[in-house]
Amino acid sequence: MILTLNGTRFAHVLRGGTLAVMRNQETLDRINVFPVPDADTGANLAATFRAATARLGDDSPEALGDAARAAAEAALLGARGNSGAIVAQFLHGLAQSFGDSRHAGTREFARAAGSGAEAAYRALQEPREGTILSVLRAWANELRKHSADHEDFPEVLRHALKGAREALALTPRQLDVLARNHVVDAGGQGFVYFLEGVLESFRGDGHAHDWRPIEAPPRGVPPFGAAHAEMDSTYRFCTEALLSRTDEATSKPGTIDREALAAAVTAFGGSLVVAGGGERLRVHIHTNEPKRFLETVAGYGVIDATKIDDMVLQQLSLRQSAVALVTDSTCELPEEQTGRLGLVTVPLTISFGEESYLDGVDMTLDGFVRRLQAATAVPKSSQPAVADLRDTYRHLLEYREGIVSIHITSAMSGTYQAAVTAARTVDPERIKVIDSHTVSVGAGLLIEAVSEALAAGASLDEAADVAAKVRDDITVFGAVPDLKFAVRGGRVSPRAARVIDLLRLKPIITFDRLGAAQKGGVALGWKRALAAIARRAGRYAGGAPARYMIVHTGDAQGAAYTAALLKDRFGAGEVPVIRSGPVLTTNVGLGSVSIAVRRRAACVDAAPRRA
Repeated sequence: MILTLNGTRFAHVLRGGTLAVMRNQETLDRINVFPVPDADTGANLAATFRAATARLGDDSPEALGDAARAAAEAALLGARGNSGAIVAQFLHGLAQSFGDSRHAGTREFARAAGSGAEAAYRALQEPREGTILSVLRAWANELRKHSADHEDFPEVLRHALKGAREALALTPRQLDVLARNHVVDAGGQGFVYFLEGVLESFRGDGHAHDWRPIEAPPRGVPPFGAAHAEMDSTYRFCTEALLSRTDEATSKPGTIDREALAAAVTAFGGSLVVAGGGERLRVHIHTNEPKRFLETVAGYGVIDATKIDDMVLQQLSLRQSAVALVTDSTCELPEEQTGRLGLVTVPLTISFGEESYLDGVDMTLDGFVRRLQAATAVPKSSQPAVADLRDTYRHLLEYREGIVSIHITSAMSGTYQAAVTAARTVDPERIKVIDSHTVSVGAGLLIEAVSEALAAGASLDEAADVAAKVRDDITVFGAVPDLKFAVRGGRVSPRAARVIDLLRLKPIITFDRLGAAQKGGVALGWKRALAAIARRAGRYAGGAPARYMIVHTGDAQGAAYTAALLKDRFGAGEVPVIRSGPVLTTNVGLGSVSIAVRRRAACVDAAPRRA
């Protein structure tokens, strides 16, 4: 029996629920038709839960109240979309109820879940039954009912999950748009997936009861185009603002007038959600006036971050695709682009000695950097399990005609071979696995090129042909400030590193046509090294139209300087700058800057065009 929940166990079950949502992201995107059919509920829920889980992976507090507050704050910062904001507010209410408690029994947990559900209702301008709210409330009610008779967490959660599934099954009777499309509410289904993952995670705590996920009826999931045939163009832009406030008199966090803010922005659109509390709020709305909305929000505090998505374009692009795009967590693309492409990512594993973490799931990037700086040896990365890739492929092929799966170069990782093995066991004719022959933002540019081909009407085979052609027109140039990580990893002798450091030489890294890293010489000083890789990228483009993308492992200023060089000297247009994830950081160390360049001429010729 499991009678108490502390901070450590809370982090463990949150992780289990998060992974369940990530596994089912595609289904949620597919059945997402309310409040608008923008095909992003799965991506938004996964991102929100992942942010909360990653924060606890840094260093989970042992006290339950501390862990819940940390998760709620991280969810608020990482929330995306309507459903993500609702989940963030649910976690906020949960944490408030726990207060400073070090642990909780089933009754205390049920009480906190009820507070979280009510907080979620209060966050919405116009709460609607038949959504995730109904599922939250039904689950909390069942928790309260069964916690009165049971002290064992898995037993209580099992009964409560049944209530959540029943509430989910009722959602088509409560919202006509769900009934017309023969689907349940996507947000509610996502929360049920989360609860199933939570219950599954208790198996690792030694609970003997059997468990299996059961999808709530109605089970049928329609073809993607059918569920999204009704385009909602009432409001075009999904707009969000993360708002904070500092008391000018005390220089301490101040309180934002939540009700006044909600009243001030209500007239700008619909689907208003105001999540958080006190000194920090996330405000979400569907609107046709994003600029005026943000200007009004700014009158109540400091806007720390904004997001504006064109929902009409999302609906036009995402509902057309019959081919899914899959990659691994080494691929680097701007976050908004991964969401727009519906990209499904399978994480690698990062190991510090005996401790292992899923890349991008179990630990924030800041937490990883702290661990990396304290470690005496370089952590190791390992490819995704074949079983994880196999499950991903099987799930996607239930709804998609085919899959293009693009991965880090086989010269540096076994991920590509694992994907090939998984594809053979599922359906090799419908899954095209591509060795990108590159890394990081190089793979990102390849995925971007394939997505362009698919948007232009390419078939599965044609998209795979585009990938095979375009990868020969992509390469990466990198500069590292020192060789400390190469020494720790045994790739360079300490003596050679000391000599290079004393001479103020900065190593340059290039890649051969198969993606294997090569020594690219040195430059005297860091700015000259950055200028050198920009110059090489420009020469590689050869005066032809090119697409550039920059990734860095901690030197944002150097990355911005390099982007400016590309624009000034080579006429580059937009140059996205991305902070790298753990895998690249593990291999090149902190402070590096790299440029991926794609010569576009061949890509344009390769992409088929359909009338």
